[in-house]
Amino acid sequence: MFIITPEPNREMQVLLRGVRAKLGHVPPHWELFASINPTRFKMFLEEINYLTAHSNIEKDFFAFLRYAIATDNGFDYCMRFNQQLLLSTGYTPEDLHAVEGTDKNIPFDKKHQALFDAALTAVFEPDRFTAETIASLHRIGWSDADIFDAIDHAAFLFKFARILKAYIDKAA
Repeated sequence: MFIITPEPNREMQVLLRGVRAKLGHVPPHWELFASINPTRFKMFLEEINYLTAHSNIEKDFFAFLRYAIATDNGFDYCMRFNQQLLLSTGYTPEDLHAVEGTDKNIPFDKKHQALFDAALTAVFEPDRFTAETIASLHRIGWSDADIFDAIDHAAFLFKFARILKAYIDKAA
């Protein structure tokens, strides 16, 4: 599966048991991440907890953002994980298909759709992300912190998935 064998230390084993209790399983890429860099893995879990309790952005917004990026870029582990997560919380396969391909529509209001589109633009076409993009998001009620959180998470997922791909055993 991976070019190195995940071997989480004792602290990470305890943390991963908590993940298993909460999610019902431990995604293999999380076990790898916890093995390679326990400090950064804890930061990652803190980030996920922060985002799912975000005061202004729907908690599942970030899972849809991750799913869209993973699907577009062939990040299979991330795609499957977020797909299972979203389906288990009541979204339909149609909801997921709506964020695949070129027209990405999330099952939230227009305000969230605008933020979603802007985050993807910022990551994949940063030259098209402008002061007017930010101004238009401000006009519909997003703060600079909200915009940053969406872009930051989209960029993190893109980066994390690229790193994960480097560790996949291509010979297997």
